[in-house]
Amino acid sequence: MNYQQLTEAERITLNTSMFKAYDIRTKSEHVSKELSIRLLEAIARYYHEILSVDTIVLGRDARLAAPRLMEEALEIFPTFGLDVIVNPLQSSTCQFYFSCMQHPSAGGIMFTASHNPGEYIGLKLVAPPLQALALGAGPKGGITAIRDFYAAGSNKPSTKTRGRVYIRRYLDQFIDYSRSLAGVHETTLKGVPIMVDFLSGAAGTEVAEALIRSGADLTVRNLIPDGTFPAGEPNPIALESLRPTTELMKKGDWAFGFAFDGDGDRMDLMDRHGVQVPPSFNLSILIPEVRSYFESVHAQGYWGSAPFNPQLFYDVKANPLSIVLQAKAGMGVHIIRNGHSFIKEALRKNLDDQYVLASEESAHYYMNFPYDLNDLSKGFASTENTLFFALLTARMYSQYPEKYEQAMKLQHSIHRRREWPCHFFDDKHLKPVVSEVERIFADRGLTVFKEMEDGSSLDATLMRKGLPLKIDESSDLEGSWLQVAQRISRSEEGIARWEVASSTKEGLDEAVGLIMAVTDRYVERGEAKYI
Repeated sequence: MNYQQLTEAERITLNTSMFKAYDIRTKSEHVSKELSIRLLEAIARYYHEILSVDTIVLGRDARLAAPRLMEEALEIFPTFGLDVIVNPLQSSTCQFYFSCMQHPSAGGIMFTASHNPGEYIGLKLVAPPLQALALGAGPKGGITAIRDFYAAGSNKPSTKTRGRVYIRRYLDQFIDYSRSLAGVHETTLKGVPIMVDFLSGAAGTEVAEALIRSGADLTVRNLIPDGTFPAGEPNPIALESLRPTTELMKKGDWAFGFAFDGDGDRMDLMDRHGVQVPPSFNLSILIPEVRSYFESVHAQGYWGSAPFNPQLFYDVKANPLSIVLQAKAGMGVHIIRNGHSFIKEALRKNLDDQYVLASEESAHYYMNFPYDLNDLSKGFASTENTLFFALLTARMYSQYPEKYEQAMKLQHSIHRRREWPCHFFDDKHLKPVVSEVERIFADRGLTVFKEMEDGSSLDATLMRKGLPLKIDESSDLEGSWLQVAQRISRSEEGIARWEVASSTKEGLDEAVGLIMAVTDRYVERGEAKYI
């Protein structure tokens, strides 16, 4: 029996909705011991039979449900003949990815639910060499195949050889690697006052230690990992969670600040007033340093005789002004759909064409990272390392604060409502809502884009007036324009999200009002709520 053969009642009983587009994620209360064992056995079978790996790297963040799942994995995986390399302590997802880079022939599983509230748990899965698995993406369909094994049940070991468990921690190596690549040394940040809020997530140790070792005058908040997340939802976008820190920054004298989510793969940057510096603008300032590194890669012959022509992917929600800056900084710019697994896979597949960098406005940063800083023949891993980006950002901000002031002036020169979510209690409402919003803006003359440049789906709706789909260094943005981005979340249940940017306040207010007029109806009927 596979997933398609299950009845709706069986799917509910087995909680098959936990198999999301890019990972596995659900409320902890919906994963009984029986179901967690069933899930881990399905995963073990996939790694053993489909991926043919003999080793799996395990990591976990601070979530309360993570230790139980990791302990069960340590019991189950060896029975399938799999060796397990595990760090029993909580760590960020990015440190976990770095651990996988030390074992490129191994699979990997991170127990985390990222930025979701504390009652959630999940698994991020990678195949060798550090290839993100998703629903329909990966050998034999990736998570789709795992879901079929899970639906079938009875996934028993086919080998009598028992694997072994090895303890490995890569914290020091991770910090050294990230500091070296970012060009940050013992005195680089000497005396620079930096505020960091970890929201009780798992990135505190590595980020705080790296910044302090680099000379920063660091103020930390919510440093201790705590799966109850006492500060609130571990998401920098959750304003109530971050508000105490932003209010404190308004009264203090910090140069800038950072905020990280529960598993540390989101890095929000704040100016000295506690106002978010959008990732797309931050990236435009980092590009010359990243470009310089990859120019050295090119000089060593990595791309053969091809001329140096680095490329990046930008998020559908990125401020058009920032895209122009990115292009002027020496990168080819290309729109891409949301989704960490999708973006990393796109970077991996297009590395030969010099696609090296990407970001999302949700504060995710991606790059093709060298496995070995001293030996490029080992290749690159398309992954996330927010420690590297935090260190590089700290160096650039401390050296060139005027560039960030200019970026914020540009950001403030337009009008933006940062992405906001609406939770619909029944998924059946999602498509009608986004379809209605699309019709409203199309009737008002906005051009609707649903495809990337290569013709594949954006998995979102981007609506623009006064702007082309392809923005580059020659694009003229002096006139009146409006941009509306909407999407259905693939990692959360019942969530639709919107972001609006406009050259005028009137355009912003009207666009936000039109969207809210649609979603308000559902909220007033008790079918949805704003979160």
